[in-house]
Amino acid sequence: MPNLSFRIDSVRAERYSFELVHQLNINMNIMFGKPESKDNSFLIGFVVKIDCTPPMASIDIKGLVIVTPMNQDEYIKLGEEFKKGTMPYPLVIAVYSYTLPIISLLSRELGIPP
Repeated sequence: MPNLSFRIDSVRAERYSFELVHQLNINMNIMFGKPESKDNSFLIGFVVKIDCTPPMASIDIKGLVIVTPMNQDEYIKLGEEFKKGTMPYPLVIAVYSYTLPIISLLSRELGIPP
């Protein structure tokens, strides 16, 4: 398993309406940029976007995950996976797990129901 480092570049949270709603759907999207290789590591930009239906609030978190493989074999394997255009599932879960507490805090501050 490679070492992962995270850097948050931008956080935006906005509440549009304070009207009470009977049902609120919350959509979460995680989008990744094209991985860049640098010094035996991969730099991958990501955006986590939270939207509500009906439009009540939105949260955007932009950042960078630095993936540093433990050995050369792992580096080659990850490079091949990135060339295919697929993002390893454990990496997606790691970004989700890292950003979820930030999203929870922002949601609570905006008064968005859990």
